[in-house]
Amino acid sequence: MGPPSSQLGPESWLRQVLADQGAIRLPYSNDAKFAVRQHLLDLVSEFPTLVLKQQQYTHTNGSTVQLLMADGTLPMYYQGVKYNIPVSIWLPEAYPRQQPIMYVVPTPDMIIKPHHSFVDPSGMVFSPYLRNWIYGRSNLVDMAQDTSMQFGHDPPLFSKPPNWAPPAQPPSTSQHSDTFLAHNPIHRPSSSHSSSPSSSGNIWAGAVAAMSGRPPSPPPPNLEELFRKSAVAELTKRLQGSLARANDAATADMDKLFEQQAELTRRERDISRGVESIQAERHALEGCVLEMSGKAAALGKWLAENEKKQVSGEVDADTAILPADVLSKQALEGQAEDLALEDTLYSLDKALQGNSLTPELYIKQVRALCGKQFMVRALGRKVANRQEQLRRAYHNAPTGPSNLRRDSVPGPSHVQMPQGDSWTSVGILSNPLTQGR
Repeated sequence: MGPPSSQLGPESWLRQVLADQGAIRLPYSNDAKFAVRQHLLDLVSEFPTLVLKQQQYTHTNGSTVQLLMADGTLPMYYQGVKYNIPVSIWLPEAYPRQQPIMYVVPTPDMIIKPHHSFVDPSGMVFSPYLRNWIYGRSNLVDMAQDTSMQFGHDPPLFSKPPNWAPPAQPPSTSQHSDTFLAHNPIHRPSSSHSSSPSSSGNIWAGAVAAMSGRPPSPPPPNLEELFRKSAVAELTKRLQGSLARANDAATADMDKLFEQQAELTRRERDISRGVESIQAERHALEGCVLEMSGKAAALGKWLAENEKKQVSGEVDADTAILPADVLSKQALEGQAEDLALEDTLYSLDKALQGNSLTPELYIKQVRALCGKQFMVRALGRKVANRQEQLRRAYHNAPTGPSNLRRDSVPGPSHVQMPQGDSWTSVGILSNPLTQGR
């Protein structure tokens, strides 16, 4: 069986006996040994008057088994005085899934109160906590504290009067008639663990012991004190329940508010980005409006000056449209030359089809014209790229009037001409002869 826990220390002793695989091995499953050890250590830590032991327990069917137990006393406060109630707490084979087995162990000078509310004549305890044992939530410390409090409300032991003889038990008269078969495996041979108060005196007054041969009855309880304690306990329970519900509701509200705050923050970022995009677009549109207004004013002025010249015949077709700058002049000349070469190639095709031109001469002329047209279009592409660079620099430059070159602003009869392979797509000087091909 090994030395008691008082010699090795509870933790070392429990580790030793739970790991023992010998003939007197304990019946607890491996997955429950951790809970058994932890519950017992918490119990003796909270109630140092209890000592851990390993002893043989005899079930009501006569079978015996080695079980762990806590033997000692539990404190009880009755009418302001502390008493130590001797108890034994056994851990059955299925613990912690099954509730522990608890006995009140009276000394030779003590007797169990007849018709006790939760202690049968054998000393077995049927407290509400044990009857409502819940696996995973119940433990030995809470059970011992609850039992100690219940003992204070209804003491299970009282002093044995002189010449007292135990009364005959009427069959099936107790509220725990089915538990009369239970027996108390612990017997106190002496009064070394007697239920003694912290101050001198028995649980009840000596006058009770002087009564006739009947077992002394406990004194009438203090109803006012019991009512007060019951009311305080009930109010405390209700307040705790109300606080728990209020805490859960507040936690749920806070989680919802945090979610709303995160959603509002996300929407704020989206709105800020949308406002910035709209403002940038507004600034760009305002620049376009100013630019188009200037062009519309220039075009209106040009029309006002040249409509009269058209009526009087003073308009020269060659000078009606003049390039605005050197690049526009090169673009216009390149377009004219390119379109002239295109017309020439078209005429050569017609001459070849009408047998007015030999194939050898046709190929020679086409090769020369295509080489020249290639050079004209390459120059036009360079002019177009340069015009695009100047246009971007113009739009990105500060809007002050001193930053604009005078020759970069088109006059009344000056038009900037696009250049490159794209001029036919913009509808400017397109070749009507090539549209039918």
